[in-house]
Amino acid sequence: MKRPRRAVLLAVLAAGALTACGASSPPAEELALEVIESLDVDESVKECMRDEVTGFTLTEEQAQGFVDLDDVADKAARGNEQAQNIMADFEASLAACN
Repeated sequence: MKRPRRAVLLAVLAAGALTACGASSPPAEELALEVIESLDVDESVKECMRDEVTGFTLTEEQAQGFVDLDDVADKAARGNEQAQNIMADFEASLAACN
């Protein structure tokens, strides 16, 4: 199950990296949902992953430095440690979808 969740996370980070490079990219949520649809996993796993992506929220503390998933992905791609930690937590939530 590690590869599917990693694929979704990489899609979100790729969106952030493109933004960091000045390129236009689709929103991280949209890209993650497209990757989820392409995965060869049970529908229940996809549904769980979709719920994790669409339900992504920042804690009150995290909201002090970030706006949304796109902002977190962008800052993680730029090396922001807090953003990378948030993305690690997001990856863990996707990993629970097995």
